[in-house]
Amino acid sequence: MTPAARSPALRAEFDREAPGYDRTARASMPGYTELHRTLVRGIPFLPTRAFRVLELGVGTGALTGAVLRTFPHAEVVGLDVSPRMLAAAQRKLRPYRDRVSFVAGRLEESWEGRYDVVLSALAIHHLADADKWRLFRRVFRSLPPGGYFGDGDDHLPEDPVFDSRYAQIAAAEFGGGRARGHYRSPQVVWHEHERFDHPCTLDAEVAALRRAGFAHVGVPWRYFGQAVVWGYR
Repeated sequence: MTPAARSPALRAEFDREAPGYDRTARASMPGYTELHRTLVRGIPFLPTRAFRVLELGVGTGALTGAVLRTFPHAEVVGLDVSPRMLAAAQRKLRPYRDRVSFVAGRLEESWEGRYDVVLSALAIHHLADADKWRLFRRVFRSLPPGGYFGDGDDHLPEDPVFDSRYAQIAAAEFGGGRARGHYRSPQVVWHEHERFDHPCTLDAEVAALRRAGFAHVGVPWRYFGQAVVWGYR
């Protein structure tokens, strides 16, 4: 499926998931909260400073809310392909409406301008690798010296043996119960998304960020197939 053809299908899928996304995400990703917390911890500015943030794949606004609460002078632009996800984020972040705005569109082409911080959580793996690498270069160009890019996402293990082992562990730990029909195991969620997902290995992402120009790239958190990458210009 080409990127142009994939985008409407991806939008429709996340429009469908938007009402229950927060519940499903927490149920199917045991590291969900820590992933977001680590992205926020990477922001190198004091809470007293005013700065601009671009969030790629804002979803229902979970990460955005954490940024706005932690940094009371930050302004955030949130981008997402799903109008229903954006509507959910607007409702959730209404108390911060003077510091947050939203843009509907694709991660790789629906934004411009300069930002002090660019963040993304669980979104960039929807792009093909070539689009990821182009996006990383674009993010680098949008940041000033000392700017920060934080990406928390799904990654393929470098050794495929671990991919099957992670799946076995997830099925054993999270596949056994349902809460009034709302709970969906990680395996169900993952299989629903396979037609949209193009995760790369963590090594490949780190290497691509360095090629894009980031002077300092590190991995402060990793939990099975998920990881947070910090990049500083």
